[in-house]
Amino acid sequence: MQHNTLLITGVSGFLGGHMTLEALRQGHTVRGTLRSMKRADSVRKMLASHLGADSEEALKRLTFHEADLLSPKGWRDAAAGCDAALHVASPFPLAAPKDEQEVVGPARMGLKNVFDACAAEGVNRFVQTSSTVAIVYGHGRQKTDFTEKDWTQLDGGMISAYIKSKTLAEQDLWLMAKQQPKMAVSAVNPGFILGPILDRKDAGTSGDVVLKMMRGEFPGVPHLGYPTVDVRDVVSLHFLVLNDEKADGQRFAATANTLPFRDLAKALKAAFPKEGRKVGTMAMPNFLLRFFSLFDPSLRVVLAELGYMASVSSDIARKRYGWKPRPAEEAGVAAAQSLIDLGYLD
Repeated sequence: MQHNTLLITGVSGFLGGHMTLEALRQGHTVRGTLRSMKRADSVRKMLASHLGADSEEALKRLTFHEADLLSPKGWRDAAAGCDAALHVASPFPLAAPKDEQEVVGPARMGLKNVFDACAAEGVNRFVQTSSTVAIVYGHGRQKTDFTEKDWTQLDGGMISAYIKSKTLAEQDLWLMAKQQPKMAVSAVNPGFILGPILDRKDAGTSGDVVLKMMRGEFPGVPHLGYPTVDVRDVVSLHFLVLNDEKADGQRFAATANTLPFRDLAKALKAAFPKEGRKVGTMAMPNFLLRFFSLFDPSLRVVLAELGYMASVSSDIARKRYGWKPRPAEEAGVAAAQSLIDLGYLD
């Protein structure tokens, strides 16, 4: 199955930018959405810097379209003439919001606006970027091994606004898919995404973790770890699913391995003897992290998860497509290398 014109939402984001680069490299025409057209020039320059000698020709196949997740305005224009959609855009906050609807609202309303526009414009293929957080939470701390058959239980423990947003949005997806039997719908559920940062403007939420480690902002490493994956492998799986006629109605976990933050810190320290000299590798007691969270709101989000590390199998994607993700440690090192190259540590 070949899709020539793709709608990609959130092209200015970390994953959306990588998705757009791959689509252009594959020869697709891309209609990319931005919350504001003021970002268009900087996004185009960022993409050009990674496309190399073919950038001028590739960028002729890219157009930008202004559309906000919270408004239906602009989405039909963006979807018009598209064969398929990759719905990537969704809020991923650095800190817990004062009101969970600041995260849940855009995730759910954004999906509805994008999906409705695609249905109205006759888009025949829809792949949503969900998350492993829609799989692993609310089952109790004793359960740590999961597959795509599992669903996060929102009445259980460790439920943050972000976890709630991704779970409800994917549940919405499958309800809407039943109403549009002519549209083939799939979901890809990545874990914690690391890998090369694309520009100097924004390291992103996951990149910020590596950046803080490299800057020595963590005096130690908390007892945390997540199913992790390289952004490039997330992108490759999206396109494998996109072109699979039999993937309709299925979700695919995208994980390499569960990466404890302490192992990430050790990998950074080993890979960068000079730039990584400030990386702390000693285990941080839970009480100390709770203390630091009083001053750093980004730490409060993870307090309930201390000591809990889940694992999500990606066997379906590996067996079905021969998908072989890089080890999570390599994804972390690649993120750090890009931060160095882009001057974040200067």
